[in-house]
Amino acid sequence: AAAAVGVVGWFLYASASYVVHNAILVSKDAEIEGHKMAYFDLLAEVSEYHNQFARITGDLEENQTYLLSLLEKNPKNKQNLPAIQRKLKKSKTEHARVVIAREGLREKMQQFESDLQKIAERNVSLQSQVGQMKTMLQNSEAERDQVAAARKLLVKRLAQVEKDLAEITANKAQLETVMAELRAELGSSRGAGKQLAKEKQDLNEKIAGLEKKLGDVLAHQVELDSRIAGLNTQLAQSTDHGKEMKDQRDFLQRRVGGLEQRLVDLRDAEQNVVERLSERTRFSIELVEKTVEMTGLDVNKLIASVRNEGLGKGGPFIPATDEAAEFEPSIQLEASVTVLDQQLNRWAALQEVVRTLPLSAPLIQYRIASGYGQRKDPVNGRKAHHEGIDLSAPRRSSVYATAPGKVVFAGWKGRYGRTIEIDHGHGVRTRYGHLRKILVKVGEKVDNRHKIGLLGSSGRSTGPHVHYEIRYKGRARNPMKFLKAGNHVLKG
Repeated sequence: AAAAVGVVGWFLYASASYVVHNAILVSKDAEIEGHKMAYFDLLAEVSEYHNQFARITGDLEENQTYLLSLLEKNPKNKQNLPAIQRKLKKSKTEHARVVIAREGLREKMQQFESDLQKIAERNVSLQSQVGQMKTMLQNSEAERDQVAAARKLLVKRLAQVEKDLAEITANKAQLETVMAELRAELGSSRGAGKQLAKEKQDLNEKIAGLEKKLGDVLAHQVELDSRIAGLNTQLAQSTDHGKEMKDQRDFLQRRVGGLEQRLVDLRDAEQNVVERLSERTRFSIELVEKTVEMTGLDVNKLIASVRNEGLGKGGPFIPATDEAAEFEPSIQLEASVTVLDQQLNRWAALQEVVRTLPLSAPLIQYRIASGYGQRKDPVNGRKAHHEGIDLSAPRRSSVYATAPGKVVFAGWKGRYGRTIEIDHGHGVRTRYGHLRKILVKVGEKVDNRHKIGLLGSSGRSTGPHVHYEIRYKGRARNPMKFLKAGNHVLKG
């Protein structure tokens, strides 16, 4: 997500630079055109002044030449000499004015040349700026091509991420289905265990009755044998009666054999059910224990805290070798039921432990800004020990409880700023620091993923993030192990 935001920002910056550079180039081109038009207008004005000066100078020379020719050709005009002198004086005055105008024109021409020189220098500067702008534009176009290529790569990556997310979602749904089935099987297995115990009692009673009947039958058989021995002398006379007695004895023997076989089959079926339930329960226990061990906590101590007592051990002796074949099948069945009951008790305790462990992150989307353990302090740059992890996200992002529990602290906590601390039971606590706003109160009970605050930068902080700690019996633990254990549960 951070890479996508960076690429999109780079693309927007390159596009904005391209548009701004185009606008600057258009403005500079318009300014150059304006200077060119002013330059051409000034040239036209100078040319007009020059023509006027030439025309006035020509007129003065013609007047002077004409007056002198009149004086030379016609002596009578000498009488009009004062008038001519006045005209000549007037012509000289006009000539002086023309000279003054010419001097002004020369100064204006010098000023024009100076302005023209400045315009030329400005034109060179503008051309240099235009060249720089073109170079920047070419660089922007190259960057835009890079951004386009990066965008294509990002689109492919996003497609792959969406595909992976869909697979993870499907796996999660499948896992939830399996967990629901497993819970249902556990519920039914507990009911089946009680039913098996009841059936076992009934079977024991039936076995006792059958054994009593068998004793009666055997006594009756002995009696029959005695009677048969006593009646051997009468066999010749009562052959038919002896055959009937023999048939009755055979019938009774077959009936006893059938009852014994039925009892063995029933016991074998019960043994198979118990063994199958034990295998499934054992697999589930191993999966949960592996998850808890990934957090670095002691499984047996957590279970002991759930039971408020040590782990009990006991049950009948069941040899691991062929010596077990020498024991009665009923004893083996009773031992299997006892083992299953112990496994179910451990499974229930493990379920309670996992339910209260913080196995998720307090943010939906985040970036790990600082890990657990040794690090360089972000404020003074010195070596320090970090008892949690810093999760960076946009300001005012929602912060969630990572497991059900009870709020034991909610307020300002020194350099942690606004802080929330939740007790999840069994010695496990979580801490959320540098918050912008606290949404829960002390004593309030919260569920898993309950919204408890907003992300901020209060306390000793350099930017918006949440400082997340996990403590077990007062000692800080690495939260990353708990997050990996939570991911293991989802993948499992």
